[in-house]
Amino acid sequence: MCITDSYRPYRVQAALLIRKPGLAAVPGTSNHGWGLAVDLCDGINDYGTPQHEWMVANAAKYGWENPDWAWQGGSRQEPWHWEFQGVSP
Repeated sequence: MCITDSYRPYRVQAALLIRKPGLAAVPGTSNHGWGLAVDLCDGINDYGTPQHEWMVANAAKYGWENPDWAWQGGSRQEPWHWEFQGVSP
């Protein structure tokens, strides 16, 4: 699986906020900073592709979700952003 971004230390979060103020979370609040988020590529990063549709259909089985704010039509559309929620027993 292609990963473009994962854990972000605080200093990287701060630099990203300066570079991309409308896209980056406030430093210290990002799930990337807690090691709970990844940004994916190779088709998963585009809505409607077979890869993205597979993630939508199957990611929850493995504890992952594309949060509703990241959905197509959401407040910050990010098809590539997936967060680990844990696996239910």
